[in-house]
Amino acid sequence: MKINNFNSDEKILKYTNKIDYFLNSHKTLIVTELDLTNKCNHRCPGCCGNNENNAELSKEQVEFVVANLKDMDNKGVILSGGGEPTISPHFEYAIKLLKNAGINIGLNSHGMNLDDRKCEIIASNLEYFRISLDAGSPEMYFKIHGMKEHHFNKTLENIEQFAKTKQKLNSKTSFGVGFLTSKITECDMESFVRLVKERGADFAQFRPFTGDSFNITPKLNELKAKYEDSSFKIVASYQKYKEMGNLAYRGYDKCHGMFFSTVITADFKVWACLHFRQSERYFLGDLREQSLESIWRGSRIREVYNDINCANCPILCRNDSFNRTLDKLQLDIINSEFL
Repeated sequence: MKINNFNSDEKILKYTNKIDYFLNSHKTLIVTELDLTNKCNHRCPGCCGNNENNAELSKEQVEFVVANLKDMDNKGVILSGGGEPTISPHFEYAIKLLKNAGINIGLNSHGMNLDDRKCEIIASNLEYFRISLDAGSPEMYFKIHGMKEHHFNKTLENIEQFAKTKQKLNSKTSFGVGFLTSKITECDMESFVRLVKERGADFAQFRPFTGDSFNITPKLNELKAKYEDSSFKIVASYQKYKEMGNLAYRGYDKCHGMFFSTVITADFKVWACLHFRQSERYFLGDLREQSLESIWRGSRIREVYNDINCANCPILCRNDSFNRTLDKLQLDIINSEFL
């Protein structure tokens, strides 16, 4: 069972060829977040997606995106949103194309729309699958997802169903359930872990709400000691919690990560940052007009890079940890030959 340790500040160092491209060329892309659809049947008050319209990639657009990602030697795709990826009519087709292209696939989903077919497709093809439950009770689920008790119970049933499907197929898909942390949600952390473990998930994952600086490390250590065993782990975005006490200055001024991690939205456009989907300042290009590679070779991506003021970005954003690492590549080091 492979469980992601969420140490993206270290992961970026694995891709020495991509870092070389970063310094000398253009073919840097490692991971793309792909929004198949903007449609979603949840009502999360704090949604960071883009479900205010019903944009949805067509079958032909999915084919174009996958071909472009292959040309860019993109390593991984996260099916996310936007909206809820499992309700896209091309959900299964997208997985098939990505798999055939040799691209590893992850899925972030609210988990409520699973059925036998979807469980089998996911368990047979994906590297990881994370259901965002974000609650240990129906009351908290309503606060975070805007959904009722029977929706909460249905999602718990689906967690158990997928765990059974994974076991039946002897699947190597890493299966976890996510929880967004804040002072509001802290009270549900233990009940959440208990529910997830009881239903057979491989791990429970904690990560902060975007922009939230509440540090749950002490509680996290307590839960790990109480609930972890050989078949169940509790993981977290440790690099984010590690920086909770050091938020005055990010340690970098440029978003280097935008060259390695991008977003393709359901309206067939490319953006520099998942936190700013549909913000013109972060717009890189329209795939109706140019290929992904031409966007990476073009002048617009450098304009966005030079224009972004990281001080205005959410704290502990998606690219924060590897921005800290990549920024060190830009330093003028005196006597660098003397290690």
